[in-house]
Amino acid sequence: MKKRVERLRGMYDLLPDVYQHQQWVIENVGQMLGHAGYAHVDSPVLEHSDLFHASFGQELWQNLYAFRIHQRDLCLRPEYTASICRLYLDHYQQQALPQRFQYSGPIFRYEAPGRTRYRQHTQLGIEIFGGQPVAADAEMLQLACEVLHGLGISGYRLELGHVGVASGFINRLHLDDHAARLLLGLMEQISRSEDGEKLARERLETLYPADQALSKVASEVSPTTAITGVDARHISSLLSGISISFGDDSVRREVVERFLWKLGRNEQRRQILNALEFLRELHSVSGPPPSVFEAVAELLERYGLDVEPLDELRQLVAIVEQCGVSSEQIQLNLALGRGVSYYTGLVFEIHAQGVDGSDAQLCGGGRYDRLMRAVGSPRDISACGFAFGVERLLAHIPSVNLPTVQATQAIVIPVSANELPYALRVARVAREANHRVEVDINGHSIGAGLKQAAKKQIPLALIVGEDEAARNMVTVRDLETGIERHVHCDELASSLVSGFGEEQKEQLV
Repeated sequence: MKKRVERLRGMYDLLPDVYQHQQWVIENVGQMLGHAGYAHVDSPVLEHSDLFHASFGQELWQNLYAFRIHQRDLCLRPEYTASICRLYLDHYQQQALPQRFQYSGPIFRYEAPGRTRYRQHTQLGIEIFGGQPVAADAEMLQLACEVLHGLGISGYRLELGHVGVASGFINRLHLDDHAARLLLGLMEQISRSEDGEKLARERLETLYPADQALSKVASEVSPTTAITGVDARHISSLLSGISISFGDDSVRREVVERFLWKLGRNEQRRQILNALEFLRELHSVSGPPPSVFEAVAELLERYGLDVEPLDELRQLVAIVEQCGVSSEQIQLNLALGRGVSYYTGLVFEIHAQGVDGSDAQLCGGGRYDRLMRAVGSPRDISACGFAFGVERLLAHIPSVNLPTVQATQAIVIPVSANELPYALRVARVAREANHRVEVDINGHSIGAGLKQAAKKQIPLALIVGEDEAARNMVTVRDLETGIERHVHCDELASSLVSGFGEEQKEQLV
């Protein structure tokens, strides 16, 4: 026997009740965002891989569904932001800013599956292009909180950060691009768990192993800028004093270059360790406003860093509180990294606790003013946005707020195959009045049709036989009480209900 093909790990099937609940969330949130001026758009699930290079560095590329076909590198969409930027460049460059878009649809990431974490899941979010940054950020945060309130989710935590603080410090270290991206990744790791700093240091030791001899040389030659401070001629002169034959000048140059490269990596390691210490301190002063602002301001002053990002956060916290979010729900975490490398300013996440006490991230977003140029724009365009995970939202919406799953209200049972055309017409009349009606297509007896209706918990049976078809009538039977009545087909739409009401039952007794 052929082996059964199973569902892929990390994927899931949407059954009717969950599907209807997801559609309800998407429609309700979409309507709310539409009232705020956000136009519905969508992008292809499949894009050129290059589109996501600015979003996902080499470290995260292994988590994407990327492949090569017909000499083209393609990728299943791992997020929406870069795709919506591409959409803007294709269709909206000549239109006035700001432009507001909303979207919903599937994304794909090859990550470890977990509770409400799937390798295919549904994102719902917005992107704002243009506008004054603080005003756009405030609107974004307000809308994210309004979405939760509209769905009946009140016990959440809004975590605010600003990439400008950490990037300002990192830029002073003159790290190479790889090291800078590594730090942003480690920054997220530090902020997400108690063991984050330990894991970050282990990651650093793997990528930048310590070399004590080189460290000593670096400190003697140039304590701050080993690569730029060492003259290759001095190294060459030093090698000349060693009784080793290099054959020719090209080999000597290669030895010098390798030595300088190793010396530079050792200096990069030292600088990253300094940055990790700063990020640890930054994370340690996380907490609710307003008291945490003083601690962060003191830390920035001690390191000689710009306080402008902190001033922006003060404005945003005040605006969010005026919109009804209490200070107890707000947490400042300046070490928040968000995992993708395109953020340039505000970053935020919204978390909520499940009934079992587990923490789940419902939403994330921020400002990304340089991403548009990275995906092909001739200029930078200020932009920000957020995305909700619909599956996680569903897990936190109170069940009383979710709509009742729509069920079949009636089944039309033809007495014989000859009445099937009339049965289909009766069903059409009922459906046009917005009733959910099935037709019994098993071709069995009336008794079998009634048993099928009982198993499926369908409350009404619409029986049509030769007499009913001849008189354009329908026999309506309430399967709970057994009460029957005869209704003209033209009156079926106005009289059909999901079961007889109490007044109708009294009239029929």
